[in-house]
Amino acid sequence: MLLTVKEVSQRLKISVSLTYALVARGELPSYQIGSCRRVSEDDLARFLDERRDESVQIPTGQRRHF
Repeated sequence: MLLTVKEVSQRLKISVSLTYALVARGELPSYQIGSCRRVSEDDLARFLDERRDESVQIPTGQRRHF
């Protein structure tokens, strides 16, 4: 199934502009159909899986916000 950029941003709980930025940088594969941009559910799942194991380095002395 293909999702709109807005649907992707809602699923990821991020802004639409950040979603477009991910698409523009090629980090999130998408399809251009006429004037519409779509992301497949499989590509979205792969995008998330690729980021699952990334560790975040928090500099010493800085607070966490999560």
